[in-house]
Amino acid sequence: MAANDPADTVIMDTISRLPDDVLLDILGRLATAGDVKTVAKTSILSRRWRSLPWSSQITNVFLDVGDFFHVDDDSGGWIPVRPRKREFWDQHEATARFTDALARFLAAPPSNRVFEKLSLKFILTKHDLVRRIGALVAHAVDAGAVKNVELEIVTELSRVDHEVEERIKPGYGDRFKHLLKDCPGAFRRRLTKLTLQNVWFRDTAEVNDLIFRGCDALEFLSLTWCGLTSPALDGDEAPPDRWHWPVLSIDAPQSRLQMLLCDWCHIGGVELVQAPALAALRYLTFCLRDYPRPITFGCAPSSFKGLFLSRYQGATNSFKLSELLANSGGQLEWLILGFEGSKIWLEPERPEQLRAALGRLTHLDFRGIPPECNLSWVTFLLEAAPLLERLDIQISNRICRPEWHKEGDRSADLTWELPSPDFTHRRLKHISFHRAFHVEKDLPMARLLMELAMNLQTVTLVVVKSLGCQKCTDALPNFPDLAKSRLRFAEAREYYVDALVKKLKDGSTSSAQIEIQIPDLV
Repeated sequence: MAANDPADTVIMDTISRLPDDVLLDILGRLATAGDVKTVAKTSILSRRWRSLPWSSQITNVFLDVGDFFHVDDDSGGWIPVRPRKREFWDQHEATARFTDALARFLAAPPSNRVFEKLSLKFILTKHDLVRRIGALVAHAVDAGAVKNVELEIVTELSRVDHEVEERIKPGYGDRFKHLLKDCPGAFRRRLTKLTLQNVWFRDTAEVNDLIFRGCDALEFLSLTWCGLTSPALDGDEAPPDRWHWPVLSIDAPQSRLQMLLCDWCHIGGVELVQAPALAALRYLTFCLRDYPRPITFGCAPSSFKGLFLSRYQGATNSFKLSELLANSGGQLEWLILGFEGSKIWLEPERPEQLRAALGRLTHLDFRGIPPECNLSWVTFLLEAAPLLERLDIQISNRICRPEWHKEGDRSADLTWELPSPDFTHRRLKHISFHRAFHVEKDLPMARLLMELAMNLQTVTLVVVKSLGCQKCTDALPNFPDLAKSRLRFAEAREYYVDALVKKLKDGSTSSAQIEIQIPDLV
């Protein structure tokens, strides 16, 4: 419908005759949903809407640069692009429109407006555009109009890795540094949540100065595909296969940071020297090189409750969990360990060695376990975690990877000791298994846990609907046995469900409820 269509005008006139409180509710819902562009445009172009004190009624706002690309753009929205394959003109134009909308929004009739939360997602593009965004936010903060700022910052590139010239890697880090330096007060006092993608820093000291010690109010930090410039990149002394990524060391005694996510970053590990408020850490790593230890605790945060640690294939070394969690404070309540379909990188050890670290654990989650792995090694953690209430086991379904189809290193499985004959667990209430193929392979482990857990309430076997990626879905027809293991549930669901339940219950004294979850696989 054209903008000057008479029917369009009639509709707008009809809406404009609604009571003020209804119109305010409409604007508030649009703003809360992130459609600030429509809110700003409507409030400026319409006399009726312009007079409304709408800004004072809206407390949470989310503005996304992806909403400011032209509809006929090739991307249909913001999609980061690789270097040299196309110009960044569309990113620059969208950022300019995003900035104009932000300016109009913050310049709305001031009234007594106070935004509890201003969330912005934008591209770390040309300096003058980014600087204007920072200046607008700083002015609003200084005027007392914004209490909390949340930033999600992405780059123009789809990924910055070791194949990109050194000058490009820290370039985005420099742009981010200028953003913070241009408006030090605003981000130091009000930035509570920060998400960065593809931003590289020169060293760990720069990260501490800019973020951990430079943003006093920061509570949440997410780093994805970020990195620290490797010393080997400063010259040609070492070939690429000998690059060693520096460790991200956090030394911020006054930091309020509660959650830190480091996903697939080019760093050699995370060292928590001082992070007193940290409650949870997620560290997903390539482990392309064998570092001594992925996580090191210096001064243990007294509030540290959760850890998610995952390693991708390629590493050969293993760790003792007791050493990995040494100095973690002994307050851990939930632990997620990911194996990405690769080897089990935990070394065998006696449960008493782990009790100091896992004595308060209530939720244990294993992800990406190799499909042919003997799961009996899981039981050693039950003895180390007497307060454990929930155990979740997820089997890798990444059939597009050649290593998924290998037998795996079963020799490691044989070194684990089973629990002592008189061992029972009194707190474990819920166990679940998640597998895309041959769910019956989990029955022996489920039976073992049913006998060990005296007060078990539920046992859940989940047939995973979604495979690891589109490549996995495309590869499935090449593996008839795997495809058949899923198809049978679609053809005779009730028969196979009843058979699985019967195998679990026969001869068992457990009163746990058995649940088989099967999605629509057709």
